[in-house]
Amino acid sequence: MRAGRGRSAAVTSSHKIFVILFAGDLKRAAATRVSSAMQTIPRPHMKNNRSLRFTAAVIQTGVFLAWFSPACAAQAKPAHTKTRTGTYQNSNGNSGTFSSSSTRGAGEATRSATATNQAGQTATHTADRTWDKATGTGTVSASTTGFNGGTTTRQGTAAKNADGSISSQGTITGPKGKTSTYDETTTKTATGRSTTGTITNANGRTATVDTQVTRIAPGERSRDTTITGANGRTAEREVSTKVNPDGTGTRVIEVTKPDGTIETRTETFTVTPAPKP
Repeated sequence: MRAGRGRSAAVTSSHKIFVILFAGDLKRAAATRVSSAMQTIPRPHMKNNRSLRFTAAVIQTGVFLAWFSPACAAQAKPAHTKTRTGTYQNSNGNSGTFSSSSTRGAGEATRSATATNQAGQTATHTADRTWDKATGTGTVSASTTGFNGGTTTRQGTAAKNADGSISSQGTITGPKGKTSTYDETTTKTATGRSTTGTITNANGRTATVDTQVTRIAPGERSRDTTITGANGRTAEREVSTKVNPDGTGTRVIEVTKPDGTIETRTETFTVTPAPKP
């Protein structure tokens, strides 16, 4: 992924879908995953701990939101398409391939992606985001089906505030039909953007989410998301991405789960067309 360029760059520069992949592989790490990092995650060692399950579920939802920040709204520019293909390897031994295509312009950004794991199972993700520059409002609609066949959807709206920040609200519905609501605000920073907000699940329990995106150098950026559950437990997801001038790149993801254990994922990919100098 490339370093972000305001609202539009965030969408094209990060193949958010691979939260999908990551989420799928974290199935033993968190609970129902949103594609989360877009999808549904089975419960690892949390079956008898409701508070842990809630925190885990929030992780997936929080990552989902982080990857679909309103700062990624499309701009009214000529449409252009980018593709990304590559492979991934997880610290737990899982591996696979992925491909994605994103089209941005004319006030709309669309994305479709597919991942295949070492067992031949497939995960898919589609998203459509609109942004009306004149009114400062937008919408988002997304659907992710994980490796286990469960589907998570998101519907939301966004609006630009007087101070330039963007507020967004909406719902995320998991594979079992349970719905969570979210409310977040994204603000530009000197080196990227900051998003803070809350997620409330179907039982009324609320967790907080904080995401910091930082441009480190041309073609290089980091994303750090921290989720704090209603029980005070936290989980963190750190992503470091670098895209070279020829379009090749790497992405390293590290997730620290509520129980303190860490899982990592390394991706290598090629972006077409290659980034402009």
